[in-house]
Amino acid sequence: MTRPRIFYGWWVTGAFAAMVFTSAGIRHAVGPFLKPMVADLGVDRASFSLVIALGLLLYGVFQPWTSALVDRIGVRAVTVGGTVLLAAALALTSRCQNLWQLALVYSVIGSLALSATGPVMASSVVSRWFHRRRGTALSVLGSASGTGMSLLVPGATWLILTVGWRQTFLVMAAGVLVLMLPLCLFVLRDSPESIGLRPDGDSAQRVGSGSMVERTSITAAVQTLAFWQLAGSFLTCGFSMSLLASHGMPMLTDHGYTPMLASWALSLFGASSIGFTMLLGIVADRYGRRPVLSAVYGGRAFVFAGLFLIRDNPAALLAVAIVGGVTMAGTMSMTSALTADIYGRFSVGPVLGVIFLVHQTGSAVGASLAGVLFETTGGYGAAFVLACTLLVAAALVSIRIDDGSRVLRVRPARA
Repeated sequence: MTRPRIFYGWWVTGAFAAMVFTSAGIRHAVGPFLKPMVADLGVDRASFSLVIALGLLLYGVFQPWTSALVDRIGVRAVTVGGTVLLAAALALTSRCQNLWQLALVYSVIGSLALSATGPVMASSVVSRWFHRRRGTALSVLGSASGTGMSLLVPGATWLILTVGWRQTFLVMAAGVLVLMLPLCLFVLRDSPESIGLRPDGDSAQRVGSGSMVERTSITAAVQTLAFWQLAGSFLTCGFSMSLLASHGMPMLTDHGYTPMLASWALSLFGASSIGFTMLLGIVADRYGRRPVLSAVYGGRAFVFAGLFLIRDNPAALLAVAIVGGVTMAGTMSMTSALTADIYGRFSVGPVLGVIFLVHQTGSAVGASLAGVLFETTGGYGAAFVLACTLLVAAALVSIRIDDGSRVLRVRPARA
């Protein structure tokens, strides 16, 4: 049987990239909605931030469950259900009249849908399709996340200014169905073995001599030092990114920048991350994931400092955003790749799902604490100082992530 010229794993990666572009873009586009929704619903930023924080936390809580569900009913069934649910949640959000309705629809239903269509789901399946090119493939997903941020943030801002925030949610709901549903139905597959292929498109002889399919249980994984190093550093990623997504645009407009300029600054983070993230994947496949992950966290600390400190200088602000792109999307791809390297490619879904729960705990704290600190101090300075401190600590931890051999209680069993 002749092997196809393009390994099918790349089609799966491309389909997931389109889905991540949409779902991650929607998740990062919450900032433009903050001021108009706060004004329309008659609440303060702290209360609104608590609803956003609830959604971020539930996104992480649902993730291990939806990841495990893939092993039971398959990736197509999970992603189709998630896509339909996401469209419904966005449409219903447009009808919300108060915070409890928003919490139910956006935070609960929307978070469940995002957990079935987002980057963790994509990373867990894509990791099954690759060994040698895993870093590159996962970086494609990271680039898609950055692209979604770069296009949907200014797109959502323009729609909000043109037709209002309620109509904008309806447009997003329609876009989810049109773009994502066909990919779930006709392209996605569970693993190369499910269609008679091998990881990377290798022959059976090569796989048999150089690779080993591994599974590590959650119980075993959490007893290793590496798990907590990955989870702890990823918590910092969640804290900083939710701070930027939820409060970055309001902060910049508070500093005197126009809404469109602020949205373009945030979109440049995503746009410039596209090429940088692909480069990071190639470098990581050749020189290792740990130094790349450490550099990303350390660089993000400097970028966040610049983002807060630059005032009345649009050119400098946009320059920081462009340079900052290299620090935006690499954390997910490198953390996913390290999870697969350490615990096995069929363990990425459940293990990364729990690691992502820690990430989303950081996200919830970042979004809510920033709102509370704003109402208490009148600004975002304290929140950005805390974020920079945590990012520096994550950089130091990441460079020394263990290979999984050091255990905290008993050695994990691998099959």
